[in-house]
Amino acid sequence: MKQPLLIRCRASQLEWLAHDGGRPILEGRGDWLALKAALADWSGEPAELEAAVLIEGRSTLMTQITVPSKPTRQILDAIPFLVEEQIAGNLDDCFICLGARDGDRLAVVVVDRHVLEEILLAADEVGLAVSFLGVDTQVMQWKGVTRLVLEQDVAHVIRSSGVGLSLSSEHAEQVLSDELSEETEIIECLDFCETEGILARSLAASSIELNLQSAREGTIEPSLLRHWSVSDQDHAVNLRQGEFSFKPRGGALMTMLRRVALVVLLLLGSQLLVNVAQAVYLDYQAHQLEAEAQALYLAVFPQDRAPRDMARRWRSRLAGPGDLSGSAALELVEELSGRVSQSGLTLQNLNFNLARGDLSLQLVGRTSDQIMRLSEALGAEGLQADIGTISQEEGEVRATLRLRAIQ
Repeated sequence: MKQPLLIRCRASQLEWLAHDGGRPILEGRGDWLALKAALADWSGEPAELEAAVLIEGRSTLMTQITVPSKPTRQILDAIPFLVEEQIAGNLDDCFICLGARDGDRLAVVVVDRHVLEEILLAADEVGLAVSFLGVDTQVMQWKGVTRLVLEQDVAHVIRSSGVGLSLSSEHAEQVLSDELSEETEIIECLDFCETEGILARSLAASSIELNLQSAREGTIEPSLLRHWSVSDQDHAVNLRQGEFSFKPRGGALMTMLRRVALVVLLLLGSQLLVNVAQAVYLDYQAHQLEAEAQALYLAVFPQDRAPRDMARRWRSRLAGPGDLSGSAALELVEELSGRVSQSGLTLQNLNFNLARGDLSLQLVGRTSDQIMRLSEALGAEGLQADIGTISQEEGEVRATLRLRAIQ
């Protein structure tokens, strides 16, 4: 489907046509400022309007080159040198666009890159999104037919392969006669001239067989843009390639959203890795604590050789008659582990007497004062803490501390 706004850039001015499926809505001529004013006055919605822009065929080279059917990157890089002999100017100032392939023949359009830059800059200032940028000669291309297109001041020849030329009418007669004399395809002539020119009469009188259609006779649309707007074939090369490729106006937003999404994914991935590492570490700690609990249980109850479910076994061992039993004894063991560690003492053995309902702690410290202070602290918390035998060996103090709940 054609863009709703078609613009043709000619040497002195622009031509534009806004249409709806080929039905003209807005048509005019002028410069870019005039086009901007016309769009502003238009009753439609010109803001960010998608447009197709045509440049003059006289400023381009439309040719074919021979390349292998499966070209390598090195061959594609050599394309500029394959067309260099056909270019009059500096190759560095040219932009080369690739078109359709026909076997080992590849359509190529060469255009001055400064022309493309100026057009795209001007269109951007007007607020247009130029999705197609082509050559006016090539948009008249038709499959299986060589077309001769006549306008008041210019003549075009375009073959079905995309090879074409465009030149001023006053210099066209001899060139076109030589160009078309050995043509093997059907030659179709589209005459958009307002009045019959010398060139049209000369070609009609020549021996070249032409299938002539004229805007003056109403057999074709009155202008090239109108004819293109209703054409159902588009073979022209889109020059918006490489550095000039078309980027929709929402493209920048989409790029930003993609970058934000990438950052979010990286953050989520990092967090997932942290969680996995934390889970592995906690699992390691759990196994370590389980091993320590098992070692403590075996130290207290050495007669059990293969303990399982340590919490259940502790409750079973500590349950029964006495002053300390069940969960109270477990809570006391948990509290004692912290108390003993804070006092600077080392717990060597712990024994629970079912008959008496008391806990016996075998402690090792540096001084007897440490044991006395622990006994007083436990007594202040409602426990009966009795110190048994105390001995001193090799700079260490050993003592037994027996704990009972106060009745």
